[in-house]
Amino acid sequence: MRTSHGRKRLPNWLVGLILIVVIGVASVYSYTKSLPWGSKYEVQGVFESAGNVRPNSQVRIAGVEVGKVTTIENLAAGESQVAEANAPEETESGESAPSTAAVITMELDESALPLHTDATMKLRPRLFLEGNLFVDLKPGSPNAPEAEDGYVFPVGQTSLAVSLDEVLTTLQSDVRTDLQILLDQLGNAFADFGGAEGFREFYRSSPGAFRFTSQVNEAFLGKEPRDLSDLIVNLDSTVEALGRNEGALQDLVTNLRIVLGAFAAESDALERGIAELPRVLEVGRPALASLNASFPAVRAFAREALPGARSTPAALDAAIPFLRQLRGLVSRPELRGLVSDLRPAIPNLARLTKTTIPFMREARLLSSCTNEVIVPWANDTVTDPATPATARVFEELGYGLTGIAGESRSGDANGPYIRVLAGGGTNTVVLPNPDPNPEPPNEGPLFGVTPAPIEGVIPSVESSAKTPFRPGVRCETQEPPVLESEIGAPPPSTEAAAASGTGLSAEQQEQVTSLGEPFAEVTEMLDGNRKQARTGYDELAELMSQLGTIVEGGKR
Repeated sequence: MRTSHGRKRLPNWLVGLILIVVIGVASVYSYTKSLPWGSKYEVQGVFESAGNVRPNSQVRIAGVEVGKVTTIENLAAGESQVAEANAPEETESGESAPSTAAVITMELDESALPLHTDATMKLRPRLFLEGNLFVDLKPGSPNAPEAEDGYVFPVGQTSLAVSLDEVLTTLQSDVRTDLQILLDQLGNAFADFGGAEGFREFYRSSPGAFRFTSQVNEAFLGKEPRDLSDLIVNLDSTVEALGRNEGALQDLVTNLRIVLGAFAAESDALERGIAELPRVLEVGRPALASLNASFPAVRAFAREALPGARSTPAALDAAIPFLRQLRGLVSRPELRGLVSDLRPAIPNLARLTKTTIPFMREARLLSSCTNEVIVPWANDTVTDPATPATARVFEELGYGLTGIAGESRSGDANGPYIRVLAGGGTNTVVLPNPDPNPEPPNEGPLFGVTPAPIEGVIPSVESSAKTPFRPGVRCETQEPPVLESEIGAPPPSTEAAAASGTGLSAEQQEQVTSLGEPFAEVTEMLDGNRKQARTGYDELAELMSQLGTIVEGGKR
């Protein structure tokens, strides 16, 4: 069929078919609220009890409907698909009680997405006395992974709202009797035992304590955003665990009653203790401040010790073979042989220990003397005004030993570089004989000649006196040697006159001249071997004595 304008229109049967399809789709959508070819997002939740939830019950987020309940299955039918469901409880006779848990399957719209794995579900009544329930869904935190299609939320993330009939069911005859006893005893505590007066005193003295209530409330919030919520969740788990074991809960209440009774029996002492509590807190505040100041260091220590603690299992694993070997070493067969081998040595060790005690005493005295006398003396410095030391005593000692070692190596094919050379000068030095009982030929004074006059001596006689030595006193209590010295007066000396006025007679000058050849021979003997040098020293002493006699005669 063609129109008047010559355009082709659809056949009547095709128009009717399209109309039938549209009406069918509209009918399906009006009843199911979804299209059959649309994608569905389904999740499951394990609840302890399905209650009055029915298929097509609403699923809401913040009061907005985002889906519906499709199926409800008993846990026995769905436990093959649910791995995290709770195990059935056991009765007192040991038999498993019938499980009331159910797996609820929900179909969610796209407005409910994204849904995270830490989401929670709770069955709530739609109206206060209606009884019909809906699923209150909380999508979870953004930092948790997103739940995939078909994800199963365990029973730990689901809960049931407490209804009025459940509250009334708990108030049975025995519970009501216990409640009456509680109220009666509470009234007696307020009326007969001064409880009301105590509350009145509490309210009178509480304003000072309430000043810090805001700080306490802020501390209850924790340091992280989810600390308080995590505490409530964990507390809910604790209360739930206590509720599952009624016997343990009853024992807890009974023991609490005994503890409170013991406190009540010692009410006077408790009152005195509470009266002393403010002073205790005042005294303990500095200690708490010090403890709080030590926490950063403890935290840093814990942070530094964490790698060591993490490596402890590996260290223990590595030490286990050694411990096995050590255990075998201390086993009875090994120890028996070891004891047999050590038995002959034990008496000797005992005697050695006994004889070591005097040695250890002397060693202790030597150690004390070293620490208190020798070490301070070695660290001292010689304060010489003319030639000051550049280092401490023990360092100068090392330098001297090094110099002596260098002198012993100074030589060539002609012999050592250092030789003894007798010399003289115009200054004659006379010293008293140090020997109190001299024997011939050493009964006279000592004298010598120097090329230049002596300006002084170091150390002087006064400062060269030794530190008093007390043999009967411990070394560590004695004074260390004193190394300080002063320049002493020079010994008596005379300067020889010029050749025209020497003060010597012609005979004495001839005697001095005659000693030149013997002095030359002595010099050659000193350059010879050791035996000749020893003889040369004796000859030199004899010549010096003769020279001194001649000079003394010239002075007279």
